[in-house]
Amino acid sequence: MGVVENFIGEYEREIDYWDATARTVRGLLETELSSSGLRAIVTSRAKSVDRLREKVRGRNRSKRYRSVSQIRRDIADLAGVRVAMYFPGQMDEAERVINAALTVHEVKRFPAPSGSTVPGADHGGPGRRFSGYGARHFRVSIPESRLSAGQERYASAVVEVQVASVLMHAWSEVEHDLVYKPLEGELSAAEHALLDQLNGLVLAGEIALEQLQRAGDVRVAAAKTPLRNHYELAEFLRTHLSALGEDLTDTTLGRVDVLFEFLAEENEATAASVETYLDRLELDFERRPVAEQLADLMLSGDEARYKAYLRAMAASRHTANRPSRLATGIDDDSARTLAVGEFIAAWVLLETQLRRLGLSAQAKFAPLAMQLRLLVERELITAEEFGELSKKRRLRNEVLHGGAEEVLPERLHEAAVWLRNLSETIDRNATQD
Repeated sequence: MGVVENFIGEYEREIDYWDATARTVRGLLETELSSSGLRAIVTSRAKSVDRLREKVRGRNRSKRYRSVSQIRRDIADLAGVRVAMYFPGQMDEAERVINAALTVHEVKRFPAPSGSTVPGADHGGPGRRFSGYGARHFRVSIPESRLSAGQERYASAVVEVQVASVLMHAWSEVEHDLVYKPLEGELSAAEHALLDQLNGLVLAGEIALEQLQRAGDVRVAAAKTPLRNHYELAEFLRTHLSALGEDLTDTTLGRVDVLFEFLAEENEATAASVETYLDRLELDFERRPVAEQLADLMLSGDEARYKAYLRAMAASRHTANRPSRLATGIDDDSARTLAVGEFIAAWVLLETQLRRLGLSAQAKFAPLAMQLRLLVERELITAEEFGELSKKRRLRNEVLHGGAEEVLPERLHEAAVWLRNLSETIDRNATQD
């Protein structure tokens, strides 16, 4: 038995592993793309045995494989994930999602940049007028931190992720099967010309999709009717803040899916309701994403709203794929839920106190961090107390926005007691003033 058949035999025994790896990557990308408000159809597959055998045999004619390991290094798409973007203009944002969620080993861009060559980039035939295949391919693996218990074996696998528009993916399938796998001989010049013409229609379609995206942005920004979903909320935020010169990524936008669930429950899922808060955002979105800042401003001093936001975190359809274990049923009687409720109540008491004190004419409209600094300037708390309060604020962000993998109920209880004592200290010092 030759080296090619040895490789195929091994792959047949491993195909379930490669399929499971591809599905895991697909799930991660579906979660991250959707929560960032990027519309896409994400599919996955393990390469079929017949297609793999055909591919390896074809390559073996020129590469003369000497070992199974040599073939493994050469074939990168045993597991594949396809991301079909609704709007081609969001390709850069999709790439940022991939870089944030996965470990990227290699990127190929089609068509290749001027002056460079990418193997396999010349999709098309002689006399082509249009640019051909337009996509980005990523060779990735899954960071162990993104895998749950029992999934660790998937971390060593390399998966190919192909990102293109929905139209380009469809054209590529037709073109690839006709040009590279003809059933009845090589294509004629007329057939190549027709494929080229179809490619031109696809490129025109992508331009139309980008125009459709911009028209939708304008409609959402101007409409007084409720936003229909978190995709529209994300587009509204991108459009509005981009006009201020801010380039939003999936990381800097944050969990718009959770924010939308909260706004919908509060009957405030409209562009007008959100727009009133936008000029109060701190522009350091890498440190504090837009969605989190908006939530902070909307929740300030209102315990009922805090609980509604925690319910939105639990109800979000992608919460199960996130590291948060705190926002899981705010109404049950578990020790953690009770501790979360106690901590949130103590924090709301502090926020209400800040608003009542009116530290400055603009304090009630200022970001929370600024209001806390004013406590030191007014000598209502010491620098040491401010340092500890900053730690409690980070804990509050972990509780509220799902960044804590595990926070013991005892820690939340101790923090709640400390916050209540600090509120009493602030009241005493304010009275002395």
